[in-house]
Amino acid sequence: MRPSPALAGGRTIEMPMLRVRTLALSLSLPLMAVTFLPAADASAARGDDEDEDEDDGPPRSSPRMPPPEDAGDAKAKDSKGKKDDKKADEGKKKDKADDAKKADDAKASKDKKSKKDTGPVDVLAETDEERARRKKEDDAKKKAEAAEESARAKKDAAAQKLVEEKKAAEEKRLKDSRQQRLAAARRVRNLKRVEGDYVISAEVQPGEVKAKQLVEVRFDIIKRLRIADPKFGTREPQRGLTLLATVIDPSGKKDSKVEYVVHSLGAPGVYGFHFTPPKNGSVQVQLTGELKERGLNVTFPLAVGTWPPPDFDDEDKRLLD
Repeated sequence: MRPSPALAGGRTIEMPMLRVRTLALSLSLPLMAVTFLPAADASAARGDDEDEDEDDGPPRSSPRMPPPEDAGDAKAKDSKGKKDDKKADEGKKKDKADDAKKADDAKASKDKKSKKDTGPVDVLAETDEERARRKKEDDAKKKAEAAEESARAKKDAAAQKLVEEKKAAEEKRLKDSRQQRLAAARRVRNLKRVEGDYVISAEVQPGEVKAKQLVEVRFDIIKRLRIADPKFGTREPQRGLTLLATVIDPSGKKDSKVEYVVHSLGAPGVYGFHFTPPKNGSVQVQLTGELKERGLNVTFPLAVGTWPPPDFDDEDKRLLD
């Protein structure tokens, strides 16, 4: 048992715990009655209003106001809305990018097909103006080349015509002068052979060779120079040569070859020998020896007892070369 608080009279009452709890409960009942009274009045008032509404017509459902949103919920909802808007924008951008990529792929495919059909595209392709200018320059160049070729052809034709005219004039001169040349050749006949840069000229005296008559043969041997010599010019006489002349009878009989030593006659590059043909017929005079760079072996035909010789005109043409 605990002492109870003092009452109004100032006396202290000691009572069991059950009594204290009963007293507390009895004090709280009037407060509960006061609290529920306004709620009962409000319910009664709503009941009266509903009765009146039933008398006026069919019941109407009163709109219910949404519960007030909490500040945190509103902020979350706003954030979610922004995220949704951002996703929607990103989706639109992605769709737009996909459309653009598809368009680019289609264009690339079309260009590739076009290149395949028409070939590679020249990025340095000429403009119409450049093409026209180049064509004009090409035409002018071709025209100039054609004119140059024509001029060269005319020049060559003129040179060839000059050579032919000169040759024809020389042949005419030889024909007209044949009798004079034959008359001169009876006394001294000239023959010529060319071996590379070397020119070997033979002088047969008398030109009309007869059997059992002495014949003198002189040789003039020179070298043609590409660069003129201060003393001899472009015709350098060959001095100090050792030469051998062989007179050959083509019949092939005994003693058909007779050799003769060729001597220097004093003048630079001039050598000679003499012999007497035993009979009429064709003989050959073969000259052999050693030059500075090469060997020497040339042959001159002689017609013994025949005039004019059958090779007269051909041998005269050799003199012109």
